Amino acid sequence: MLDKPPSESERLSWTYAGLFALLIFFTIPFARAVQNYVSDSFGRDFFLYVVGSVAVAAAYKAFVTVRKRQLGIDAYAWLVVVGSAFAIYTYNLRRNPEEALHFVEYGILSLLIYRALVHRVHDYSIYLTATIVVGSIGVIDEWIQWLTPSRVWDLRDIQINLVAGGLTQLAILAGLRPTIVKAVPDFASLGILFRATAVGLLLFGLTLVNTPARTTQLATGVPGLSFLMESRNVMIEYGYLYQDPEKGVFRSRFTEAELAEYDRLRGVEAASTVDEYIAETVAPRWSEEKYRLFLRIYSVPRDAYIHEIGVHLFRRNRYLTRAQTEQDEAPQHYNVAFRENQILDKYYPSTLRNSSHLWTEDMLVEIGTAADKETEYESRVSAGLITRLNERQAMTGLSLAILGSILLAAHFGRKSKSVTARSIAQEE
Repeated sequence: MLDKPPSESERLSWTYAGLFALLIFFTIPFARAVQNYVSDSFGRDFFLYVVGSVAVAAAYKAFVTVRKRQLGIDAYAWLVVVGSAFAIYTYNLRRNPEEALHFVEYGILSLLIYRALVHRVHDYSIYLTATIVVGSIGVIDEWIQWLTPSRVWDLRDIQINLVAGGLTQLAILAGLRPTIVKAVPDFASLGILFRATAVGLLLFGLTLVNTPARTTQLATGVPGLSFLMESRNVMIEYGYLYQDPEKGVFRSRFTEAELAEYDRLRGVEAASTVDEYIAETVAPRWSEEKYRLFLRIYSVPRDAYIHEIGVHLFRRNRYLTRAQTEQDEAPQHYNVAFRENQILDKYYPSTLRNSSHLWTEDMLVEIGTAADKETEYESRVSAGLITRLNERQAMTGLSLAILGSILLAAHFGRKSKSVTARSIAQEE
């Protein structure tokens, strides 16, 4: 695959890649149980050891290959760069080490995609095409997870999959330097590249329209998907960024006028709900269980407004509890609690004042004095909301990109056929 195509047929190479992708998909329903078993038996860091071992083995194989091919010192340097990038990304995932397995899965998949493409593509576009195909499979992976009870959609996983695919292609390009890939892209290769781009953008575009409203339509209209109504697993949401100089930065699904209207109409109802499910002290185990129940019953598709209030309130109470038990970081924790209370007091006032969670004036003074208010505050509540553009803008831009890719694919496809026809005519 470095100096000539793989010995098997192109169809068989694609079969290998497809089967490996299916293997990744097949493990999705069982992955959480396996992760829990491994974590309980060997500790969560075991996943990092596995990824590290695979990375060391891959690096050894790559360095041996470079030595056999008698490449220059810069080839070794590029392998070191790629290896360092893998190591940095893996280290950054140390709090969720099981996610590092994506590097192994999608690194191998990227290699298999390259092997399948190299039957037909012998120019530098192969690396970009392979990365796009890997990214597209990563999107499908996350869609399957979203449709699987107990699994979650995570945009970050798509990024990890894409990075794993891209770094693998960079290692092949700059480190292993296959001689079979050496030409500038021709019309046929560009046609393949833009077809892959159009498919990838289309798959990603489907995520940009899968808002909670459409989740509700799926959950109520498709048998077997009703569990989505209870899921915290929201795929994509659009909202508004609030930059309040006194309270801090936070995001909401509603405009300020909508928040005021909902608070006026539903304040008493929301207060009764949070009193039932949100504990004032987030320490006993039952308080966490009550909160998880609240998130199921008042999920974003079911009731985004009460969901939003509850998460703000839970965060406020949790950090107040932490401030009282973690003395070293108490000022920072008090600041989170104080700022969240300010957000609730200004934007959800009726709910807060009708609930049992309203702080007394003495508490406000005490907590405000203890808080490190010099620290800039940005609430993590609803942090995943897209606020820089709305759904219509996102879809317009993506639709234009997809249309452009389709037109370019068609253009280069016609050019390729024309060149092929002329070559046959000249031979005759």
